Amino acid sequence: MAKIALVGNPNVGKSVIFNALTGLNQTIANFPGCTVEKKEGGMKHKNRTIEVIDLPGIYSLTPHSIDEEISREYIIEENPDLVVVVLDASNLERNLYLTAQLMELGVNLLIALNMMDLAEGKGLEIDVEKLSDNLEIPIIETIAAKEIGLSDLKGAICHYLDNPIESKPIKWSGTIAECLPTILEEIAPYSSRIEKKYPINWLAISLLEEDEYAWRILRDIGVLQDELRDKINKMITEKFAGDSSLAIVDARYDIVKELLKNIITDYRGKKWPLTDMLDEVLTNRILGIPIFLSVMWGVFQLTFVVGQPLVDLLVIAFDKLGDLVYIISNLVDGAGNGINPISNFIVGAVIDGVGSVLSFLPYLVILFIALAILEDTGYLSRVAFIMDKFMSRIGLDGHSMIPMLLGFGCNVPAIMATRSIKNEQDRKTTIMINSFMSCSARLPVYILFAGAIFPAFAGVVTLSLYVIGILIGIVFAWLFRKSIFRGEKTSLIIELQPFTRPTFKSVLLKMWNQTKEFFKKASTLILASMMIIYLLNESGIMEYIGRLVAQAFWWMKTTSGVSISWEYGAALLSGFVAKEVIIGTLGALLNFGTINPMNPTLAGAISIIGPAAGFGMLVFILLYVPCIATLAVIKKETNSWKWMLFSLIFTTIIAYALSAAAYFLVGAIVGI
Repeated sequence: MAKIALVGNPNVGKSVIFNALTGLNQTIANFPGCTVEKKEGGMKHKNRTIEVIDLPGIYSLTPHSIDEEISREYIIEENPDLVVVVLDASNLERNLYLTAQLMELGVNLLIALNMMDLAEGKGLEIDVEKLSDNLEIPIIETIAAKEIGLSDLKGAICHYLDNPIESKPIKWSGTIAECLPTILEEIAPYSSRIEKKYPINWLAISLLEEDEYAWRILRDIGVLQDELRDKINKMITEKFAGDSSLAIVDARYDIVKELLKNIITDYRGKKWPLTDMLDEVLTNRILGIPIFLSVMWGVFQLTFVVGQPLVDLLVIAFDKLGDLVYIISNLVDGAGNGINPISNFIVGAVIDGVGSVLSFLPYLVILFIALAILEDTGYLSRVAFIMDKFMSRIGLDGHSMIPMLLGFGCNVPAIMATRSIKNEQDRKTTIMINSFMSCSARLPVYILFAGAIFPAFAGVVTLSLYVIGILIGIVFAWLFRKSIFRGEKTSLIIELQPFTRPTFKSVLLKMWNQTKEFFKKASTLILASMMIIYLLNESGIMEYIGRLVAQAFWWMKTTSGVSISWEYGAALLSGFVAKEVIIGTLGALLNFGTINPMNPTLAGAISIIGPAAGFGMLVFILLYVPCIATLAVIKKETNSWKWMLFSLIFTTIIAYALSAAAYFLVGAIVGI
């Protein structure tokens, strides 16, 4: 099967094109040996199936981050049959820098010139035909967000897979051109072995850039390096004043500028684009943060208002399903009521346990859709920008805000996303505080408790938990950067994604991918957990363990003045596996009708613990130890058991202390 790779700068519409090419025929996995995420899919066109790999968004093939290193090594080592480089037509000069590096590799290249409408909106007119002639690379114009040009792109992919075009070599000039023959002469005896896999001119320029990957290639081939290193180091010192990398970057941009000569006509002086007008408001230093908080409040209100009727229907459906199990059991064994160990297990573990979690699916779907829309419009990159000034005061930069925002979806990929942070101290700090971000697994728990205990203020309470998580994360980021992760601060360099109109297909795909992961977890981890919890409960072990945990919260009293019951202690313990399991555990352990006959539902059973205990427990669930999967990825990303154990112990201590503070504060304001 032919294999193509999609590559491009961040925020150029690469993911939209990937989704359009592959549809639902895609999977998410990690690159071998690391936790950098890759997306794979199959493109079908004219009875042909083509494997499509969506590489991480990068600015350069000279690696300054793990994403850039992985993308470069994939292109070189895996040698895809075609590389489709996606360019933002409204920012061609910066985008073509990566294209120039791909040309150095001599790969079979096809350009998707995307966002042509944004370029026109900015007053830019591009001579695409002349640009294609200058580059000697075919160009397909696209507006992926509007599904324009995608059919032509599919056809071009198939055509250039069958009729590859070798990229023309970059023509260097000046001092760089003087140095390259010397390097090529030194490695010439090994050229036959090098050229089997690596372009020899690219290797020479990489050695001049002091790229360790290029030196590893020579070592593997068997090139004696000491004498060559001495010659190149002397060359760099004498001809580049010790900084050849900067000279090569400047030279590449000079080449790009030459390729773009007489290509772009700029009419920007005659119009003020809508994007600029929106940015004046959304990135305003005074209005930016209040607007962000208002947007998130609106998202949560929408989640509650639209989701509640659907959740109620699912609750009724699962209740009826439980009744049906007993009816079928009665028909099978003729016991008169259908109650037996097997039917009790199915109803107690699967329907009451897993069903309690699945009943909150409408809330998650609505949240996933809202976040996908915010991401596709380009708003989330503005959030990182407006938070940069604030983040810089605690020793981080706006780049750390992006993994924090991703943590609202899931802490696991959010921690993986820290690999794009170049400063190691910033990266470790961001990893440690990411657990305080409210992942989507916590949302059903928030909704259950907030809706049951604070029905009139459920949206405000839920939003407050997200804000508390961010504030706690920021406080400890400042403390960490002043203590265990001391180091120099870095400046934020971020490109604001152009405002785009989300497409129904893109939003649907993002929602489906996250919902699919939720179903996978519900059908495996949560189901297994609920079965174990049910069996432990039947044996009496769960009650014993739950009482031990509940006793640690001896100070937390319900509205009736008694301590929280052991079921809550068991639920908090089960949350170590996954936060959704908390709901399933309560659903399996609490006897709804017995606890609150006036409201015989899970929400009704929870409502009697009162506002102080309810909010205190929510704060604990927000802050205490992340799930097992998050701990595993912390170990993987830091390559240290120490930091994983530190996260486990540290977050639990902070959660316990602040839970007590929240309980007594709410109790003082509104009573138990």
